[in-house]
Amino acid sequence: MRLLRRVLGALVVLAVLGAAGLAYLNYTPVGDSAAHPFNQDRNAVWLEHRWLEREHPVEEMETLFASLEAHGIRYVFPHLIPFNAAGRLPVHSREQMRAFIATARRVAPEIKILPWVGGLRLGYKRQRVGTLDLADLGQRQRIVAECRGLVDEGFDGIHVNVEPVNDGNVDFLALLRALRTAIGPDRMLSISAIRPGPVALPMAPNFFWTPAYYGRVGGVVDQIAVMAYDTGLPTAPLYQRYVSWASRTTTRALVGAGPSVRVLIGVPTYDPSGLMHRAGVETPENAILGIVSGLRGVGGGGTFEGIALYAEWTTDDAEWAEYERFWRGGAPPRVAPAAPQD
Repeated sequence: MRLLRRVLGALVVLAVLGAAGLAYLNYTPVGDSAAHPFNQDRNAVWLEHRWLEREHPVEEMETLFASLEAHGIRYVFPHLIPFNAAGRLPVHSREQMRAFIATARRVAPEIKILPWVGGLRLGYKRQRVGTLDLADLGQRQRIVAECRGLVDEGFDGIHVNVEPVNDGNVDFLALLRALRTAIGPDRMLSISAIRPGPVALPMAPNFFWTPAYYGRVGGVVDQIAVMAYDTGLPTAPLYQRYVSWASRTTTRALVGAGPSVRVLIGVPTYDPSGLMHRAGVETPENAILGIVSGLRGVGGGGTFEGIALYAEWTTDDAEWAEYERFWRGGAPPRVAPAAPQD
């Protein structure tokens, strides 16, 4: 009887300690808003398809690039997906592409423009039907040819976003190696990467990429934008802890992976809530506090480059203000109006 009481007492203590630990993880904030050295104004943002789809007034493009430059944006990823089943790009305007690039070179010459290409894989139940079969060599070859055509137009490289890609997928690596060869060493190969996790999940192999797979991908590409959102986490502190861990882990995992690979950590600015994204949890403030906390633990992790906002068309003035305050350490910049054209 005495032994039973001891066992029950130990179980109660363990339950209390477990509950306290869960409460701590879920409700104790992570990070701080103190000054930090991690922003080098080498940040990124995803842009809408419309910028490459149809003609825009020069003044509108000038305003866009002047604003992005003032916000410390170095890389822009204008939407140009999905590839269709034949491996061809969707409707776009070559004339607008050239005007877009020319405006950027004149207004913000430091900004790099990498078209955002890719799409959804076949075989997954989603609202939109997938069109990419990574195991299809012919489709991969046509995708590579289309990307080569884009860099021939004058883009600074390619940003690849294929979802979902399971951890360890060798066909995705084959596509990246072919793109690396096709676009050449003087153009950037950038990707959007599935959120990192400590292990692959047997029941959901597309949910996490392990550090080992990050390292393999990093051996091929120049830049990895970590999609550190759509985590399904229920509280802000828990999300901050995850982003802190993800930032620290990926920057470490890519040390030595490739001669030039750099990490961008994705920051969500979109609002609709659902099972995987809670707008009050996955905010710019919470993401940035997590990023800074993770980087403080590794001194910036030699592979870290900046943050990537998803996306420009969902980032309102309040979210730009959060970005400026918590990441760049100041008030939102004043953007001068574009000079009139002769």
